[in-house]
Amino acid sequence: MSAKFYTLLTEIGAAKLASAAALGVPLKITHMAVGDGGGVLPTPSAQQTALVAEKRRAALNMLYIDPQNSSQIIAEQVIPETEGGWWIREVGLFDETGALIAVGNCPESYKPQLTEGSGRTQTVRMVLITSSTDNITLKIDPAVVLATRKYVDDKALELKVYVDDLMAKHLAAPDPHSQYAQKDSPTLTGIPKVPTPAAGNSTKQIANTEFVASSIAAIVDSAPAALDTLNELAAALGNDPNFATTMINALAGKQPLDNTLTNLSGKDIAGLLTYLGLGETINLAKNAVPATRRVNSKPLIGDITLSAADVNAFALGMTGDYTLENDKSVGWNWKSGVYNVPTGGASKLILHFNMNIGSCPAVQFCVNYKNGGISYRSARDDFGFELDWTEFYTTTRKPSAGDVGALPVSGGVINGNLGIGTPNILGGSSIVLGDNDTGLKQNGDGLLDIYANGVQVFRFQNDTLESKKSINVTGRLTPTDYGNFDSRYVQDFRLGSYESGQAWMGPGFSDTPGYVLTAATNGNGDELIDGLGRRPMQKLIGNQWYNVTSV
Repeated sequence: MSAKFYTLLTEIGAAKLASAAALGVPLKITHMAVGDGGGVLPTPSAQQTALVAEKRRAALNMLYIDPQNSSQIIAEQVIPETEGGWWIREVGLFDETGALIAVGNCPESYKPQLTEGSGRTQTVRMVLITSSTDNITLKIDPAVVLATRKYVDDKALELKVYVDDLMAKHLAAPDPHSQYAQKDSPTLTGIPKVPTPAAGNSTKQIANTEFVASSIAAIVDSAPAALDTLNELAAALGNDPNFATTMINALAGKQPLDNTLTNLSGKDIAGLLTYLGLGETINLAKNAVPATRRVNSKPLIGDITLSAADVNAFALGMTGDYTLENDKSVGWNWKSGVYNVPTGGASKLILHFNMNIGSCPAVQFCVNYKNGGISYRSARDDFGFELDWTEFYTTTRKPSAGDVGALPVSGGVINGNLGIGTPNILGGSSIVLGDNDTGLKQNGDGLLDIYANGVQVFRFQNDTLESKKSINVTGRLTPTDYGNFDSRYVQDFRLGSYESGQAWMGPGFSDTPGYVLTAATNGNGDELIDGLGRRPMQKLIGNQWYNVTSV
């Protein structure tokens, strides 16, 4: 007996699985859909690309390899109690591109919706059997799916086992917190900090360097003055092992206080200076600057303040003041420097360079704030600045088309003719293209002519186009007004009014051009024709019908 309910790979799914195995690119199954089969239990087909009547599609809640059979992939979807109102008869798996990978049918089950008075959360499971699961990516998005109770229980058990193992290892470790110092004889690294004890604290609290330093300073400050002398002697002693002998020898060369004047008598100047210890002072005075010397005409009688101009240097900061009237106030022969010029609530800087030699003795730069532009002007000989400021073009101060003699992008007027790629010899208001006598020319109000090699071949006017040469047309001419054609060509044919004549015992009709016989009658039933009928052929030209006189 063949199975009534089963699942199979679609042709698309089989092809993608084969491609994944051949190319090593994983097949990613991401969604499951359920449907009602259109009201009947469907038969799955490998040619399917969609469910017969899909009712719901959502991300998978679980996708895993069967631990009991590695060739089976189990996919699950949880349908919440708030969704339903339809039967479930068919199931499909889709990859990340929306392609139907596998399709199956299932026992009919009605999924009620909570608003119907009864609701339930329903789990739909689909088992896909493949020869290998190596090339199928098992991946779900936990942010958009629901979890079954069994899934939550299994994961909670896994988490408990994992946490219990971590805690057991932690408790068994001899030093589980290696980042913290031991309580018993800790070894500290870095620069550990402790609070500074209050002055006079004699408890067992840890003392930091700040407390120790302040305590030593307090002891020194409260010591007798005699200790200062001892401190000086200790400093003088240094590391001299023969300090006593050194001091005795030094004192032996000193003059006793009670006979100083006696021992100074008879000494020469050099000896006296040596005795007074002024020898080095005299040596330094040999290279001293005389009091009569000046710096830039300023006497050396105290601190000297020199300006940039005093030493022919360019001044730092502003030169001059804020009272300049305009940006032309700084004369060409003023001293070099930076000047500030107020300009209606703002200001400009004038950078002035005065060399006072040559044909260009001075140059100035005028700079606006916030990159608002920079200009310059230069002097000529002793005539000063004869011309106004000339502005520099920059990326923020670009020239207009008119500034450089060009047309703006928005358009403009060209005075004279224009040659593109060649000089223009058509003259007047004309444009030549590549050939100096081939192009367009305006030859009067509303007249635009086309020239080829200097010869007019076409004219555009406001109510007509005029060709000066023959026109060859490859395609079809489709005018909107056929009036000129209609007045020259036959538009239609017809037969005119009916005329009858007696044939038996009568004249009949003579041969008249343009007429055709349209009837022959026999009123008495014998073998002879009694009467004839004719109509004239007519043609339509324009709006007028004409009899045809010849064919």
